[in-house]
Amino acid sequence: MEIRPGSRFVPLSQYGLRLATLGVIFVLLSCGTSHKPLNVVLIGVDTLRADHLTCYGYGRKTSPNIDRLAQQGVLFENAIAPSPWTLPSFATVFTSLYPSQHGANGARAPMGTGFPTLAEILKEHGYKTGAIINAPYLKRSFKVDRGFDTYDMPPREGRHADGTTRDALAWIDSLSNEPFLLFVHYFDPHLPYGPPAPYDTIFDPGYRGKIRSPFLPKRLPRVRLRNLLELLDYSKQDWHHVEALYDGEIAFTDKAIGDLIEGLRERHLLKETLIVFLSDHGEEFLDHGGLEHGHTLYNELLHVPLIMVLDGRIPEATRLRRQVRLLDVAPTILDFVGVECNARLEGVSLLPLIEEGEGGKVNLIATGTLLPPRLAFSESILYGTQKKSITALPWKVIYDTEKGEWWRFNLATDPHEEDPLTDTTLAVIHALEQALDKTLIGITDTWFVEVVGGDSSHTFSIDIKTELVKGSGNFAFHRLIDTEGNVMPLASLKNATTTRKRITI
Repeated sequence: MEIRPGSRFVPLSQYGLRLATLGVIFVLLSCGTSHKPLNVVLIGVDTLRADHLTCYGYGRKTSPNIDRLAQQGVLFENAIAPSPWTLPSFATVFTSLYPSQHGANGARAPMGTGFPTLAEILKEHGYKTGAIINAPYLKRSFKVDRGFDTYDMPPREGRHADGTTRDALAWIDSLSNEPFLLFVHYFDPHLPYGPPAPYDTIFDPGYRGKIRSPFLPKRLPRVRLRNLLELLDYSKQDWHHVEALYDGEIAFTDKAIGDLIEGLRERHLLKETLIVFLSDHGEEFLDHGGLEHGHTLYNELLHVPLIMVLDGRIPEATRLRRQVRLLDVAPTILDFVGVECNARLEGVSLLPLIEEGEGGKVNLIATGTLLPPRLAFSESILYGTQKKSITALPWKVIYDTEKGEWWRFNLATDPHEEDPLTDTTLAVIHALEQALDKTLIGITDTWFVEVVGGDSSHTFSIDIKTELVKGSGNFAFHRLIDTEGNVMPLASLKNATTTRKRITI
């Protein structure tokens, strides 16, 4: 049987997560500016789940300054991250590409170079570009620094939120009159949870248990998945204090963000600066039996805050319920600053939604080709088996590509994803599963095997060698596709069988 890329009739496999990016290398030459440039300050708080901010309904007052920022602009209630950990999510913010496309989707995987970043595009148009960085997974070797004039990593002993604000304002003070893009990255809510006084006791002042600050359990399993309660013999009060320490880190970071906004005000920059506030992913506290992040695609890790403020242009105290994506951040920034670019962007500008609101007839047009704006695709697990998800509120599906298992949810009736749907015949669920299947086929390097007709049976196997890394593996994902490109169940063919290593028709 002939095996070749690009054939039609496909039982197929996903192998590798690279994307051919021919045709986008030259896109910077075709960008144009139509408006006077605004400054852009992108505030990214690592490991911040949306539902631990007061403006997102949290009971504790963790975020008075972020709440105030939300009152000055638009808060997106349902923003979805493309990945549950730092590198893929922030790379998506800067490229408007999915992790499988930009390539920064593994513990040792740097971002590719065949496409522009937000910093490169704005630098091409006269912007000074700076980043104050605090995460190991954002260091220069991962190539997320492309386009930044200044990429300030912390000293060996680290840098806390107050120091991040100090260094961000110092960078602004070093500029002349050029417009600027500044990425300010706060890392404090990430493990270990060790907020300074008084934030270490502010949310659980009476605690006298075994948990100490900074909190970093030595026996935390790297997979972050199972048996955590057995491995960590903590009481309910202990876990309550763990969250209190995390919330203390949020409150400490919130104070630093307030100082950053005040610094912009003192420098008379607020009226000419677009402020975008977001997080790369959330954090789990036993929501599904685990701790930290990088291991699941549940909403405690994918639902992130997103706030945008621009004095005089973004209406104040606006809350939008429509689902949006971190994928949409770069196109929105480019739209606000008036830069048109012909690069392939999978996201869309949210400016029409901001200007027209929920009741307006807003047509969000996707420039990418994989998924429409109403679908949020997430992937790139760091620990455990690889999983992919698509969210179209209130519906969501999660697929384990290695185990071949599905989880299906109605978030309207099951917001905490505790009760997977058992009815697999729902049309909307089937549509999401089809969309996920087609996305996986379209987003990855894919081998197609054409199967000819006839009465005889066909048995074939595929051996793949890679020059990128050494190792071996099995097919993690395979599907049957008809001549129209529709995904078909293998059971639709008589006498068809499949194993993880072999497909027999």
